[in-house]
This record gives sequence, C-alpha cells and structure tokens, in this order.
Amino acid sequence: MTPTLNNLRDVFDDMSARAPDNHQRIAQLERRIRRDRRRRAAGAVLAGAAVITAAAVTVPDLLPSGTVAPQMSVAAQPAAEEKLPEQFTSEDGSDYRRLAATTLHKDEKATSLTVPVTGKPLEVAAVCPKGKPTTPARPRVFVDGKFVGTWFNQCLVKENMGMVLDTLNVPEGAQQLTVTFDATNEVCAGHASDQCPDRPTWQPAEWPLAVYEYTPPAQPVEPAPIEDFPATIGSQKLVGQATGVWPQETTFSRTFTSPGGYFRIEHRCTGSFADRITISYQIGDKSYQGAWVCGDRSLDESNVMLWSPKVPKGTKITISGKVQMDGGHPNRQTRWAVGVYSSKIVKLAR
Repeated sequence: MTPTLNNLRDVFDDMSARAPDNHQRIAQLERRIRRDRRRRAAGAVLAGAAVITAAAVTVPDLLPSGTVAPQMSVAAQPAAEEKLPEQFTSEDGSDYRRLAATTLHKDEKATSLTVPVTGKPLEVAAVCPKGKPTTPARPRVFVDGKFVGTWFNQCLVKENMGMVLDTLNVPEGAQQLTVTFDATNEVCAGHASDQCPDRPTWQPAEWPLAVYEYTPPAQPVEPAPIEDFPATIGSQKLVGQATGVWPQETTFSRTFTSPGGYFRIEHRCTGSFADRITISYQIGDKSYQGAWVCGDRSLDESNVMLWSPKVPKGTKITISGKVQMDGGHPNRQTRWAVGVYSSKIVKLAR
C-alpha cells in the first residue's frame, strides 16, 4: 500500500472512531441502493411504456372497461377473484369454503363484503401482487368499521407469495359481518414512524380478496419438522437455538456469552399457520418494537433479519422472545424455531 493510501486510511480510521456505533449502517446503505435502483428501473419502464402506448393504441388495457379486443384471448381469462378457489383443503386437513369474493382494483381505495356468521372460524384471503413485496399499498381489514389488525403482512416475506390467509375475529353475538378492505396510503397514520414498515413507495395494485369459513381437523395435527439451521452463515457461527409448538409453547429465553461482536437472530416455522406466526424479541434490556413474521426466508450473510447491538467480549446476554398469533385454532398447530448466530468483529489487516 502506498504512503498516500496509508495516510488516507489513518484519516478514515480516526474519523470513524468518533462516530456513534451503528451496526445497521451497512443494511441502511444497501436499502438505499436498492431503493435508488428501483426508482431508476421504474423510470426506464415508464419511458418504454410511453413508446409502446404511442405505437399500439389498440392494446386491450386502453379500451373502455368491459370491452374485449377482436382476436384476443382476454375474454377467456377468469375474473381476478376466481384465483381464490371456492373450496380447498389445507395441509393440516382443514376444509375451506368461500363465502364471498371481490377485487380491490388499482383505482379504488376500499371495497366491502357482507358475509353470514355460521359459527365456524372465518378467515380473509388475498392474492399478493407479483413483484417486489414492499412496493404495493396493502389493504387493511375492518370488521363493521373497526380495524382488526390485519393487512396481509405475509405478502412482505418474499416475492410472488401467492394466496395468503389471515384470521378474521368475529364479534360476540354477531349474525353477519361487513368486511372492508381499505388500501389508502395512510396505513401508518397515528403511529410512530419506527413502528411502520420500511416502505419507500406505495403503488396501487390489483388485490383479489375473499372471506372463507373453515372446518378444523377433529384432532391436533403434528406440524412437519423444521429444517436445521446451518452451522455457519459466512463468518457467523450458530451458537444456540430454541424450538416449540404453538399454541402450547409461546415464549423462550436463552443466555449467550459474546465473542466480542454482534448476535444475529433468525427463525423458521412449519404448519398451516406458519406465515401467520409472529415473534417479538428482547436482547438484554433492549425490547424491539413490533414483531417479525415467521416465513420462508433465504439465509445468507446479507439477508439478516435482526442484529443485536455490539456486545463486549465475555459479556453474558439473554435473548428472549414471544411467539404469538391472533385467532387460529388449537388443533392447527405450528412448529417454530429460533436460531442465534454470533459474529465476531475482526480488524482488517493494514
């Protein structure tokens, strides 16, 4: 290394030494890079769409609503809500029957369904829009005008998630429900900004929606085993894990000794409700607001779900968590597992 580069490195080391510790900085920079790339890509797509629109004014999307262009197969395509089947059986043997269906279109902010209360558990369903999961404006779910805490968080787990379901809590004594799906952009109104999803853009999307009732299995169903966490992820080493079955086991606590660096937390779930389980965490005396959906995520060095603050070498720290889900059914069990990795700080050779 040349003397000039050495001098520059000394200056940078001195400047960074006085900066506050922020182990999230790399993740923040990566999010900013991805956001900038999406904006540039969106600009290119819009420019290309303008050229196509000028050259082909008979594209079916540009025709009046309900019109089908000659010699096109559009008329043979099913309505959007038909993507949600009338009946199906889940992996644990629960029989589902669709009570009503609709579509929240891009130019709409809300739509409603009225369904009977039959005494069986009710659920709402949606088909997640294709593409980046953080860009569409997701609909919140209201029952008789009251928000019930559902806005299809499973759609955030990965791209092209397909159909997802969530519990619909029924007010005691109700004979029928008016279920409203509201996709206005002010999802976070009234909440602190740090409690809202990291969503750089809000794009209208087509949302096929439905309300189902289901008949649960007569006996508890054992969830499938969970794939083992890898012993290492890059330079990060698996130092411990906790497992359980919801709804019988809903908390865990483990104590670890720091190698001098950070702890990484990951989780996995199996069962019909695997994508509805959420886990909230506490690391030492720091509680993290919100909860993380237990879904199918890739595990690599860059795709970290949660980092601890930097923990000095030899310090013992307790990591605990709460496993929860609104609604559900005791016979429809979900297996969960939490893996904890350590990441030791290594000084770069000069």
